[in-house]
Amino acid sequence: MTDRPPCLKNTCVRRTLNRYLDMLDKQPFEGRSKRLTDRILPKHFPELFSPREPGEDDVTWHHLTQLEALGIVTFERTRSRGIGSDAPWEHTRIVIAPEGEPLMRDWLDRPVVDEESLRWQEALVPLRHAFKAPELIKPANLGRLTQYKPAAVVERLARIPETLAASPLTLYQLSAQLFWGDSKALKGKERLLDQLFSIQVTQMLSRPVLIEGTYRPGAEGILLVENMDTFLAASNGQIKSAENLTILFAQGFKGTTSRIRTKGMARFYWSDSPFPESDWLNHFHESWFGTSKFLGPIYYFGDLDPAGLSIYRQMRTTFPELEPWKTGYKALVKALERGHGHPLALADKTNQGSLPDTGCAWMEAHVIPVMRETGLCIDQEFFLN
Repeated sequence: MTDRPPCLKNTCVRRTLNRYLDMLDKQPFEGRSKRLTDRILPKHFPELFSPREPGEDDVTWHHLTQLEALGIVTFERTRSRGIGSDAPWEHTRIVIAPEGEPLMRDWLDRPVVDEESLRWQEALVPLRHAFKAPELIKPANLGRLTQYKPAAVVERLARIPETLAASPLTLYQLSAQLFWGDSKALKGKERLLDQLFSIQVTQMLSRPVLIEGTYRPGAEGILLVENMDTFLAASNGQIKSAENLTILFAQGFKGTTSRIRTKGMARFYWSDSPFPESDWLNHFHESWFGTSKFLGPIYYFGDLDPAGLSIYRQMRTTFPELEPWKTGYKALVKALERGHGHPLALADKTNQGSLPDTGCAWMEAHVIPVMRETGLCIDQEFFLN
C-alpha cells in the first residue's frame, strides 16, 4: 500500500474521495474513460460553506488543494468575472483525473469492482424484487450461465416461478425452455434456485433417479456398485463372488442420495433375465422406500479414492443398514499393498480433498489406513482384472 498523504486525515477529503469512488463504481465500464467532474457546493462540502469553528474552511481547502498537488484532481473556475472577493472554492468545480483512481483506491483500501461482476449488478437492478436473495446472482454462482448476456439471463431467471406454475418441468427441461435450448444451463444449480425462490421450486424440478438392476433368484443380498463397468461385469456373470447377489447401479449415486429412496423419485429397470418375481419385487419396493426391512444384507462397492469414500458415506446416511462389500474392498486393498494404484496427489484427484471419514468401523480399520500409508488410490474396475 502506498503511504497515505497527511491530507487524508481530513474528514472532508476522505468523504469526498469515497464519494468519487462510489460515483466511479456506478459508471458502466465503457464510460470509465470519461472525466468525472463535481461542483463544489454546500451539500457535499459543508466544512467550506458552514464551518463549525473559525478557520475550518481554510484548513479544509488547504487539504483539498493537496490532492491537486498529488495529481488526483484539478480545480477549474466556473466564472471568470466578479469573483475577486469570493472564496477560492466558490464558483469552482473539481475534475477527477482518471490516473488518480488507482491511488484513491489504494489509500482508501477500495479495490476496483470486477468488471464482469459490475455488469451483472447492473443487469439485476430492474429485477431485484423478483428474487429472495438477489445478491447471489453473481458470476461465481452462475457457472455456464455467464457465457450469456447478463440482462437476458436475469430476465429468464426471474421467469422461473411462472414457467413452473404453468407446467411442472425437470431441471433440464426448464433449462432448455428458458435458456436458448441449453438443457445444462441450470445443471447443479438446485441449491441456488432454492435460495433465489423457494424450496418448492427444486422439488418440482427433481427428476426420478433411474436405477438399473440385474435380479438373481434366491439371491442372498443386494450389491450397489459405483461404476457401470463393474455393474455390467457382475450382470454378465464375470464376477463369481457376486453371483449370489442382486446387482444395482445408478448413474451418479453421489448426486442422488437425497431422493433415491423417495417414492416416485426412483425408477427401476431390470436388465437381462429373469425378471424379478412379483412377491420379491413388491417386498423390495417396500424395503427400498422404507416401509419394511430388506430380506437380506445390502452392500456397497465403490472406488478407493476420496470421492468414492464420500459417496459411500452419503449412501450410509441414506441406507443405515448398508455394509461394505468386503470381497471387493479386500481385493483393492491387497492391490494397494502391492503398489498398484495411482497417487492421491495426481492432478485429476487434487480437488477431491483429504480422505473422508466413512462412518464405517470396518473401512476405518482395514481400508483407510492402507490408503494413508501407501498414498495411493485405486478404482473399482481394477477388481475386474
